[in-house]
Amino acid sequence: MITLSVDDQKSSAELMQFMLNNIDPEGTHMIAGSAEEALSLLNNTVQIVFLDIEMPVMNGIELAKKIREKYDKINIIFITGYIEYSYEAYSTRPSGFLKKPVCEQDIIHELNNLRFPINKRKAPLIVNCSPFAIFLKDQPYDFKRDRTIELFAYLVYRNGAFCTNGELLGALWGGDPEKQGYLRQLVMDMRECLREINSENIIIKKYGKIGININELNYEGNPADIIEEFHWI
Repeated sequence: MITLSVDDQKSSAELMQFMLNNIDPEGTHMIAGSAEEALSLLNNTVQIVFLDIEMPVMNGIELAKKIREKYDKINIIFITGYIEYSYEAYSTRPSGFLKKPVCEQDIIHELNNLRFPINKRKAPLIVNCSPFAIFLKDQPYDFKRDRTIELFAYLVYRNGAFCTNGELLGALWGGDPEKQGYLRQLVMDMRECLREINSENIIIKKYGKIGININELNYEGNPADIIEEFHWI
């Protein structure tokens, strides 16, 4: 996807860009420090604009109105620390709101509930969330190790959020530290199997964490329903 984050505080814009690169490493995520710069960067390919409301000269609501005049189907997500702006902001038909401080999970939630959904390219793997099953070209797909599918299911359940080894150990084995080696084997199995079908981009590893690239999968059903099948701790 192609996004633009607008914030007069450079550090805040760069943090949004960093988190969006984590969530969607294949996308293009631009930043702007003012309304003027944002308008110069906007074009018909931009799909989502993250707007800080409290900006000098032209605030985010005023900028959103200008954007709407030219780009009617763009997703606008406001970022603010003040609830009182919400009523006025609704007049611009926003896709959603993010409250400061913003975290990756909040961004993912908004991306999954866009006013104007972004069409994903056809992914090779299809995940049926309930009952959990994986299909490759309409045929059931499995990993080499039995427990790998449960690990994969947990990552799908987290829906793009990064997981630490400690979290995975806690969910799958009640936090048993002796399962560290087994977890590494499952991760290797998962990545090797996906590499064999040219789908290694589904898994993202960064800074000791692992997650699913939600743009590389097609889901049928709600990932939140997966927990009912596996009864994770």
